[in-house]
Amino acid sequence: MTPPPPRKSALPRLIRAAQALARDRSGVAFVEMALLTPVLFLMYTGAYVVSDMVTCGRKVSLTARTITDLTSQYGSVSSANLTAVLSNSAYVLAPYNSANAGLRISELQVTDASHAKVVWSKGQNATALAVNAVVTLPTNLAPSLMIPSNANNQTGAFIIMGEISYAYTPAFGGGWIPSPALYNRYFMLPRLSTAIPLTS
Repeated sequence: MTPPPPRKSALPRLIRAAQALARDRSGVAFVEMALLTPVLFLMYTGAYVVSDMVTCGRKVSLTARTITDLTSQYGSVSSANLTAVLSNSAYVLAPYNSANAGLRISELQVTDASHAKVVWSKGQNATALAVNAVVTLPTNLAPSLMIPSNANNQTGAFIIMGEISYAYTPAFGGGWIPSPALYNRYFMLPRLSTAIPLTS
């Protein structure tokens, strides 16, 4: 009876297969793409959110300027006028949701180089400032001609201040991308008179 031939070890074949696999480069592009796709997606999403946030910030700034400018063109103003100005700001803020915006228009009277007191105030989605509340003015906003002076029998100048705060929410990545609160304010002098009284 002839003995069976000795069985060949499978180890050399496994070694050769592993060496061949190590030399194989046919799937490198696919692996690289699989690794880079999440990174590229995050970069694109982040760039979009930053660009959209900058655009929203510009809209916020333009809205603050617009409500201040419109109010400064009144000789006297009523509560209904102010409501209309604040409501129509939605057209300036579009396409961003005006429900996320808090707007306020106030008339101030300068008390010194750095402060002014509130004469009247009207808010939409924001609390109106209390009459006679003190507002800190930006540096160098009020020159000497606007500051009250007993020597010259000079009263403090009146200023219209428009404010807006906006709760920006990113379109993507709301859980890990911060949602900044945008804010801007503008100051303008009355156009038609030294002050704009609130009639009703």
